[in-house]
Amino acid sequence: MVSFAADIKPLFDQGDIDCMTPQGVILDDYAYMSNKGGDAKYDDHANASHVYARLAGDEKPRMPKGGPFWTQDKLDLFKKWMDEGYAP
Repeated sequence: MVSFAADIKPLFDQGDIDCMTPQGVILDDYAYMSNKGGDAKYDDHANASHVYARLAGDEKPRMPKGGPFWTQDKLDLFKKWMDEGYAP
């Protein structure tokens, strides 16, 4: 099982975290990333869903800002974490 602490949080470097935190996107915070709340676009887990969409290039601006962009392996791992239920 993919976990946030062991598998997802380490994918974000300090530059990613420092860039996004002032914008209210707290990449290194499990409670934020696994929040069950939805929004106008996603029925649930909107925070993680938007982060994934920006990492994958489905939402703009793409993350991380200016690249290099995530490999498919990293995207697949993040998606698996979501699909498996957002384990801590």
